[in-house]
Amino acid sequence: MQRLLRVLAGASALVALLAVLFPAAALAHEKRAVGNYTFVVGFLNEPAIQNQPNGLDLTITDPQGKPVTGAEKTLKVAIAYGGGTPKDLPLTARFGLPGKYTADVIPTKAGSYSFIFSGTLDGQPVNERFDSGPGRFDDVTSPATLQFPETVPAPADLAQQTQAANATAQAALQRATLFGLGGIAVGLVGVVLAVVALVSKSKPNLPVESAPIRSQAPASQ
Repeated sequence: MQRLLRVLAGASALVALLAVLFPAAALAHEKRAVGNYTFVVGFLNEPAIQNQPNGLDLTITDPQGKPVTGAEKTLKVAIAYGGGTPKDLPLTARFGLPGKYTADVIPTKAGSYSFIFSGTLDGQPVNERFDSGPGRFDDVTSPATLQFPETVPAPADLAQQTQAANATAQAALQRATLFGLGGIAVGLVGVVLAVVALVSKSKPNLPVESAPIRSQAPASQ
């Protein structure tokens, strides 16, 4: 029993040492003081992949480092892509994890995202924005960067390529239709001219009647 306890104690010390020596091994989140509280913000699943279910990973602690519960009742969160218009998300507490909150989202574009918090915590106003990027939490990544051995186009890219191909095909069809109609028109004009020429050639040449010469009476003296 004592040997097992020594092994567990040694393992715990090793984990603590690794956490100190390699802090970058932790999830990419941003830690920041927000008034009297501390927010740790990032994506729930990292790396965050485009078109894959994900969500906000928020941890709130008080000045003593204790988890803050009940924040979902007075705190709001919105997500924004790049500099676009934010979209409100329902903030919920994570079951069995005091002080931890989430908001489900499926990021449909690769790039930088922001989480914007507003409302109050214990009567204290909150108005804070967390942006993804180097030194903070990770941007959303295209699945192409992780796919192996073949890269599969994202549905949005595939749809865009299909639309472009359809537009090109439609334009080619319209040009072909116009050329075809032009050829038909030229052909009809040729047929008409041929018929006119044939009819003109088949008509007999009628003699031209000369007008009678009228004699003029001598002028009276």
